[in-house]
Amino acid sequence: MTNLGSSTVSTIVSRLREKQWIQETPLPSGRRGAKPVLIRLNPQGGHLVAVEINPHTVRIGLFNFHCELTDQISIPIGTNHSVENVLRLLEINIRGLVSKADIQPDKILGIGVTLSGSITPDGIVELSSPLGWKMVPLRRLLEERLDWPIELYSTKVRLLAEIRSQPSLQSKNIIYFNIADGVGSTFLIDGRLISGATRRSGEIGHITILPNGPQCGCGHRGCLEALISGPALLKKMLLETADLGETDFRRRLAAVRSPEQALEELAEAVRSRNPYALSVRNFIADHLCYAAAAAVNLFDPDVLILAGYVNQPFADYFTQRLYEYFPDHVYDFASRHIEILPARAGKGALIQGAAAALFQNAISPL
Repeated sequence: MTNLGSSTVSTIVSRLREKQWIQETPLPSGRRGAKPVLIRLNPQGGHLVAVEINPHTVRIGLFNFHCELTDQISIPIGTNHSVENVLRLLEINIRGLVSKADIQPDKILGIGVTLSGSITPDGIVELSSPLGWKMVPLRRLLEERLDWPIELYSTKVRLLAEIRSQPSLQSKNIIYFNIADGVGSTFLIDGRLISGATRRSGEIGHITILPNGPQCGCGHRGCLEALISGPALLKKMLLETADLGETDFRRRLAAVRSPEQALEELAEAVRSRNPYALSVRNFIADHLCYAAAAAVNLFDPDVLILAGYVNQPFADYFTQRLYEYFPDHVYDFASRHIEILPARAGKGALIQGAAAALFQNAISPL
């Protein structure tokens, strides 16, 4: 199957055995000669660390050589988004997680870090509007503090986690539309992730929807992200409930600690048929439909995945609205077959995706 000679294969297997990257299990055989041996990756042969940085928490996951999550921790950031504070939290907690698992340092194959923003190939965060970072040499700063190879990824890697949870998606053309602390999209076209000339493809959250509208973290005004991201929605709801006298709902909003919790309160109010909450849900749906139709016209997918804590509680309703909206706003929609699905990889999608990308990078020399 490999067109390799037995001596070459034996040499490769011997090298993998020396690195403790494989497990070998003799199998029974009724034939003469050497018994067949089943070779598997050794789950303890190497380990990966994956990190998600967002405006509220740092999530760190430890993965084995099967790319399976073995342990994770989540550390609140609070209001201090400074690079120094995040670096300090990462150094302390990554070392603590590795030490807790009693893993030798040379068994850590690398650390994959993912965050929302524009990241250069040499590991500089040029802009992360949710974090307020500009021109941060994050890879170099982490390598100065830690002893392992560092890889930086944008949030596009979450689609790898989605495909891992639903392998049938690998053969699809996908738009992954995420609405959370930011608004972004990822495209899998003909089996390949689309990155773009400067790795900025999918920045659908920075389409101008409302000229002279609210200021976005990117510096522009009226971006989609400035209207329907979690932080934007929390700000909108606090202002409008005060003006409308929605005292009970506003009191619950004032008690939340994050935009994600605010969306949980919104979902509860929608279930109670609160008129204002229903209007906010419809506001999100209107803007989602507009942007999703534009993306479908551009990229011609057969699957649209709705992801992120803003989409999640209303996925069924948004799916219905999209199917109602598309016939009048998507070119030749009658000839298309677009499946709209909720994301299934869960809250750990970013660290799972970063681990998958890091695993491919770690084994590429083989």
